[in-house]
Amino acid sequence: MTTTKQQRAEFLRENWRLETLTFNWTTSSARDSYGWNICTLKGFKGDKIASTCGGGYDMKGTVLGEMINKYFTHELKKLVANSGSMDTPSGIYGLSNYNPNAKTRRFLKRATSYTRTYVDGGCGFDSMRRILEKIGYKIEFVKETKNSSTYILKSN
Repeated sequence: MTTTKQQRAEFLRENWRLETLTFNWTTSSARDSYGWNICTLKGFKGDKIASTCGGGYDMKGTVLGEMINKYFTHELKKLVANSGSMDTPSGIYGLSNYNPNAKTRRFLKRATSYTRTYVDGGCGFDSMRRILEKIGYKIEFVKETKNSSTYILKSN
């Protein structure tokens, strides 16, 4: 069962803190990660949704992927995963259906009651944006400053 436009609009009304998404960039001053980059995704009132630190991978995509995993688990199970590159007729890049109990073929194209479905935001911000579009949402760029980027989450 896919969600209707009305259900997606209701989700955004109930989760209004997700309507404005701000990606903030800072530098860690912690002992074990001093000097590392930190990317934090914050909601409307500045509440922290997800964060990651380090570098060498798409940190903005990673925190967006964490948000998708947290709020859109049921919608993700309806999509077809892909182990190839980008969106193809056979599935979506960045989406995985993992069955920890299987002896062979642990990663499946379609979700079952035994699989754990999730996205890997390290595959890229653009892949996460495409996954949001597949489940009926879009993010629109609003503004960018030296240390932040702001987007609005909308229903398609």
